[in-house]
Amino acid sequence: MLLESTVIIHRPPEVVSAYLGDPSKVVEWDRGVSRTEVRSDENPGVGFEFDTLAHPRGKDARGEWGKMSYRIAAIDPDHGCTVQLTSTTGNARYFRTAEWRFRVEAVPEGSQVFCAADFVVRRRYFLLAPILFFMKGAIQKDLESLKRKLENTQAEGTAHAGLA
Repeated sequence: MLLESTVIIHRPPEVVSAYLGDPSKVVEWDRGVSRTEVRSDENPGVGFEFDTLAHPRGKDARGEWGKMSYRIAAIDPDHGCTVQLTSTTGNARYFRTAEWRFRVEAVPEGSQVFCAADFVVRRRYFLLAPILFFMKGAIQKDLESLKRKLENTQAEGTAHAGLA
């Protein structure tokens, strides 16, 4: 199943790409993520691994509810990257494979961000496919959150520069 969304952000592609390339920033724009944890010793790049954890629900003594593990699989020098799901437990159990592809292109207004979530549902969870299809709206909401965060950061930076 392939879900795609896009948004225009009034910031240069280099700024948007750098922000998207920092896994610690995911909590600032992905509504489903409460924190990230680095699993790699190297700097973010191909092979870099990290976990995202959902907002806690119920009694999770270890604080790992909704844990998903990822690896950066590819980075395109023209502002693109592919992130693959590597975990198979928790919410990841629904997927045989899953990856997210981001691409940032220069447009007159700044940057156009494309996000594609491409996944294969495990056979025993196939009945969930129609529900997952409607997750496209959630992806769009997260991209809108990304837009607000980056554009508000620019406005804050401009306001602080004006005070100096």
